[in-house]
Amino acid sequence: MNREIRKIRVFGDSILKGVVYREDDDRYVSLEHNGFDRLGRYLGIEFQNNAMFGCTVTKGLQMLQKAIAKGIGCDSVLLEYGGNDCDFLWDEVAAQPDIDHLPKTPLESFESTLKDMIAQLKSIHVIPVLMTLPPIDSVRYLYHICRKGLDRANIVKWLEDIHNIERRQELYSLRVATVALETHTQLIDIRSGFLARKDCSSLIGADGIHPNEKGHALIMELLADHHVVKIPA
Repeated sequence: MNREIRKIRVFGDSILKGVVYREDDDRYVSLEHNGFDRLGRYLGIEFQNNAMFGCTVTKGLQMLQKAIAKGIGCDSVLLEYGGNDCDFLWDEVAAQPDIDHLPKTPLESFESTLKDMIAQLKSIHVIPVLMTLPPIDSVRYLYHICRKGLDRANIVKWLEDIHNIERRQELYSLRVATVALETHTQLIDIRSGFLARKDCSSLIGADGIHPNEKGHALIMELLADHHVVKIPA
């Protein structure tokens, strides 16, 4: 018998929170129109968006566990992490470019925590769904993090190649796909949807790491095309 999906909770970071960067006044804002509201009406599904700006997978696990303890009250959970996990404390990098620096969540810890979230959801018969990350732009992001005075030369020295910023983020996105394969978890490949577009660069905001309004609209289109969750038999 097919299981009807009526409610989906979303746990993730600013990508699924609908955050965009406004270059004119140098601030982050959430889009006025909630894409999940429209998507829910289109699909006949209720969404509860628990995504949080700046959230890592470690914080996400804590939030998920609290939700489970209170009675999570949904049929499926969409998990989106990695963008903050792969990032570095750039002020420390700029101050000490000759030493090693770890990302906010090392890759192996990222993987194990994501698997823990999946296992906990499956144990209570809630369907987990993962998604890959939209691409970022290293050049724009480097300019963004240095805009208030961080030593760009030191950061570039540590990076060796500025495109290592986007390669690191890609590594985390690929690990999400690997986790999905290894745990037999559904995966929505948002990244390929962006990369397939000739205007991919125009979908990324001026800060280099957040989709702009067009990019967020594409994410909702890709979720709709996937129907967010494929109901298992």
